[in-house]
Amino acid sequence: MSHGNKITGGDNVRGSRPPNQLATADSAAEIHLNTQLVKTAADTHATAEWRMVLYENRTLASAITAAVTGMLVGYPFDSLKTRMQTHHYPSLLACARRSIAEEGIHGLYRGLLPPLLTASAAKSLSFSVFEQMKHWLHQHDPRAGSESLSSLPNFQRTTVGSVTLTAALSGSVAGAVIAAICCPLELIKVQMQLANLMDRRTSGITAAPKTTGQTTALGGNALTSEPVARNRRVVPPRWATSNLSVFREIVRRRGIFGMYYGLNLHIARDASGTAIYFAAYETVKETLRRATGSETTGVLTHLLAGGTCGVVSWLLIFPVDLVKSTMQSQVLRPTNAQAFASAWHCLRDIYARLGMSGLYRGVSVSLIRAFPIHGLNFVVYEWARATICRLARRPE
Repeated sequence: MSHGNKITGGDNVRGSRPPNQLATADSAAEIHLNTQLVKTAADTHATAEWRMVLYENRTLASAITAAVTGMLVGYPFDSLKTRMQTHHYPSLLACARRSIAEEGIHGLYRGLLPPLLTASAAKSLSFSVFEQMKHWLHQHDPRAGSESLSSLPNFQRTTVGSVTLTAALSGSVAGAVIAAICCPLELIKVQMQLANLMDRRTSGITAAPKTTGQTTALGGNALTSEPVARNRRVVPPRWATSNLSVFREIVRRRGIFGMYYGLNLHIARDASGTAIYFAAYETVKETLRRATGSETTGVLTHLLAGGTCGVVSWLLIFPVDLVKSTMQSQVLRPTNAQAFASAWHCLRDIYARLGMSGLYRGVSVSLIRAFPIHGLNFVVYEWARATICRLARRPE
């Protein structure tokens, strides 16, 4: 047999097929290839659209990421701060030890859900209002383009002074908006954080002899002369078993408008605090950028600027926060049984009995957490924002 007429296996199979089958197979392969190309193009288009949506909402997305991270890390410190403001402990360490011994580590996370759910919304709204106000002030600056008035205050952000002024005004508006929205949630949080401590005063629990400095009253909100037994696990009162139960109790006793108890103090704290907060951050960030001669800023700059703005803002507004927490802690007490009739009464009483140091009770917790937490907050925020812009291939 001659081997010259032998056909390879592939050619044999293909050659043995009728022409119509070959055409059908080629057509099917072409259709499959086209389908894959269309699907790939559609996926690419969908990805591009998703990235553009994310880019257009980069402030919201970045703020949410930073808010959740900061809340999970910093909430236990916030609980300790509230306890030290409204009840007396000899030191931060004593407050932490006693709280953990009586309630466990999870006790420091009591009331976490409302701020965790709302922190992302509140922070994203705060940053959004802040950025929108900066843009609005820039667009409506009457001195824009005026060379003769360039030395006067303006909102063009061409000098460190104009950066500070723009950030302060924008921050105050953002803070006032957030305070009006979040006051009910802040009120619930304070009740949840202090539920066990407040319930001891009314439940008649007795305990071992008091230790030095452990029962000094702060406007009737401390443990008076009946400290609780050491290491005794306490159960939250029935009205404080959940955030919803606290909401119901406040509404039952004070009506729906009771959820805005202390709103004026909340607005005063957040409007001034947020103004200082953003102004300090933008000022330090811009100063460091100019000092290095760089067009951009890095992680270290964000960490230093964020930590600085956290410390400075807390130092300046802490007395307002102290009075706010103290006033809100008595929302469930009858009017005739409240220690303070007004915020001014509360402030005068604390200052008369404890001096200036009394207005900064619990500040150590805030300062200890302020630098790392707020530094982390802006590092995460700036990183998320830069990442989104890089994915969308768009400028920041």
